[in-house]
Amino acid sequence: MNPLASKCATRVFMSVVAVSGILFAVACGSGGAPAPPLGGSFTNASLSGQYILSQTGIGVNQQGTGVNPFSETVIFTADGNGNLAVTCDDFDQVGGPYGGPGSISGTYSIRSDGTGSLNIGGSGGFNFTVTLIDDSHFYSIETDTFATGSGYGEKQDTTAFTAAPAGTFVFKSHYVSTSSRVGGITISSGAISGTEDFLNLGTLANNLSVSTSVPMSAPDAVNGRGTFALTDGTSFNYYVVGANKFRFMSNSASGSLEIGQAQTQSGGPFSLATLTNGSSYVFGSAGDTTISGQAGIHSAGVYSTDGAGNITSGGAVDYVQDTTVNSNLAVNGGAYTLASSGRGTVNLTLAGGTISPQIFWMVDPNDAYFLANNTAAVEDGTFTLQTGGTSITGQAALVMDGFDTTFKDRVGVFEPTSSGFNWNQTANAFDPNAGVGIISGLGTSGSFAFGTNGRVAVTVNNVTGALVFYISSANSGYMVQEDANIGGAFAQQASQ
Repeated sequence: MNPLASKCATRVFMSVVAVSGILFAVACGSGGAPAPPLGGSFTNASLSGQYILSQTGIGVNQQGTGVNPFSETVIFTADGNGNLAVTCDDFDQVGGPYGGPGSISGTYSIRSDGTGSLNIGGSGGFNFTVTLIDDSHFYSIETDTFATGSGYGEKQDTTAFTAAPAGTFVFKSHYVSTSSRVGGITISSGAISGTEDFLNLGTLANNLSVSTSVPMSAPDAVNGRGTFALTDGTSFNYYVVGANKFRFMSNSASGSLEIGQAQTQSGGPFSLATLTNGSSYVFGSAGDTTISGQAGIHSAGVYSTDGAGNITSGGAVDYVQDTTVNSNLAVNGGAYTLASSGRGTVNLTLAGGTISPQIFWMVDPNDAYFLANNTAAVEDGTFTLQTGGTSITGQAALVMDGFDTTFKDRVGVFEPTSSGFNWNQTANAFDPNAGVGIISGLGTSGSFAFGTNGRVAVTVNNVTGALVFYISSANSGYMVQEDANIGGAFAQQASQ
């Protein structure tokens, strides 16, 4: 049997399923009329070529016995005219993995502001709502009543499918409610060697050896998909994005949901001076907690360095952990380390609160992956050099995830105006007790007030009055919603 068709049949298995006495309405398709499009000149032709979409989420499990988190990687080709050819869908959930390489058709539609929809498998399949950042990158959420999720898609360079990745890479990965890891590796002839920092739900292990028990196989010619296994007992599928990047996801039948990415490291050797004197760095992260579980923490902030190991005053941090809101905590100082390998630490001294120390690996002199050394959470993210990003000036794509009374994912676009901004979102509010998601579309407006160092207090009418942006560059950055445990990212859209 075609593994994709099999997966599609198991994810959308019945119209109504009773689970432990709870009625699960498992309908196909999506709902909620989208708001009128904002500015832009995107079309179906803007999505053309082969793409990889990675997401995490929560939904009714394959056995119909309850609701569980999942991770997923989808590879598809868009023809520029509204038709999809899906050639791989790897799906991990309790009892999995499911799916794999195969062939199934789909359709898509892109509106002028870059918002749009993808359908895989027709009326018995599943659906995504997307917002294009440019022709090669997009944000996404799953918009099905039986599941919700959020993710990121990017175009694959199929000319890089000739051999396993090679060179020096930095990686990060996340296993929901279980672990995060970040590290630096060298890949040669498929063999991986290097070190990592591994946080296993509150227990941190530093500078662990990373090596392969089974080297990376050559990627297949269709999907750029290969496999490898590590000596710690974990095994993965990997997916070539291009010569300098690959994504990976657990292929273990043990039910592991680990999913991550790796990029070529450049600009080394590194030193304290890499984080230059007077520069500011914006970070965003999310994860799971021992109290709330999945999506229990979202964080964002900005801090400045002196190029000599010190954090200077003047930054700010916002984060929500479980039900506790920590808003606009001033950065009064702190310290950082940075070794020649690119591994470093950041400890921030905050007024009126604390935040977990960060352990990071530099991807290049401006960007890093990190995990938070938190005994009550599994949290990871990225930080990037702030480059002229202290105002809201251009239309941007956005994605958010987390929970308030339900698990909630949003994707859309906002457009600054002379008096505030216009906001266009699609949301999926998934109730894990009922096993049902409610999909809605909303066009609204908002306002903002600038603080210092690119921190912006934002109100989105009929959505939230407690959203905080941290701008890293030209209307791109991270956000935290402080009347719920929801956060995300935004990125300026390319002109079409």
